[in-house]
Amino acid sequence: MKEINFDELKEFLLYKRIAEWDENTLILDDFTFISIECTDWDCCAGAGGTFSDVELDAVITDIKIGDVKNINDSDTVVREIEMKIFHNQNKVVSVNAEANAGNGGYYYSVASVVLRTVSNGEMKFKLIGADRTLEGTKERVG
Repeated sequence: MKEINFDELKEFLLYKRIAEWDENTLILDDFTFISIECTDWDCCAGAGGTFSDVELDAVITDIKIGDVKNINDSDTVVREIEMKIFHNQNKVVSVNAEANAGNGGYYYSVASVVLRTVSNGEMKFKLIGADRTLEGTKERVG
């Protein structure tokens, strides 16, 4: 699966219309399928995400990513993040993702925005990661 950066994600999604959705998938008017999936992990760590507050027929005009939130957990490292998709200045999709570092925080996981397209195949943007560090993902912290 080809890895893309945030600018490439935006370039690919801007000015496309949201045609269908459920909490696990967005389908755009060009038949692109978008999901939030655990794309990298070790052992018992996991990651994923859902879509909510979706407005159908909205044309995507901007995408913004919030700050990584470290969630208190006595056994592991858990991180959450929200990505918002906009039509003009109105939020039309909330993307909520979470990643954890498994038992004792010794492992890692990454939740990615996965695009399945007719013309470009599969692509992923790493949205949030969890491991024993406080970094989140390389994309978010440079």
